[in-house]
Amino acid sequence: MHSPLRNVAALALIAAGLAACAPTPRVGEGTPEAPNVRHFASTQSFGNGARWHLFLFDPSQPRSLDTRLTLARRAIEREPDCRWVDAPRDQIEEQTRDQGARYTQSVLAAPLRCKG
Repeated sequence: MHSPLRNVAALALIAAGLAACAPTPRVGEGTPEAPNVRHFASTQSFGNGARWHLFLFDPSQPRSLDTRLTLARRAIEREPDCRWVDAPRDQIEEQTRDQGARYTQSVLAAPLRCKG
């Protein structure tokens, strides 16, 4: 049986693949902005009102965990209904790793607290 996060990841990757048909804006070299960062809530609770979310990044551009964390945090700063929840890095690494080796550098699992 697959984990709930893995099922959400599969659906999210399908959605990201469909969205890839549209042109993606280019970002200047060295710019930490990523206009194509998307996230989806999972069914898995982090606790205290937060849920694990899967962040999806362009799979054609592998990114380190530090870069994905930075991009995800910046994306959430622009969303008034969501707030980043600090979680131990080892938990984030484990949840991200659980999504499968194939997606290691294009997915990030992190907890958020969102309204609605």
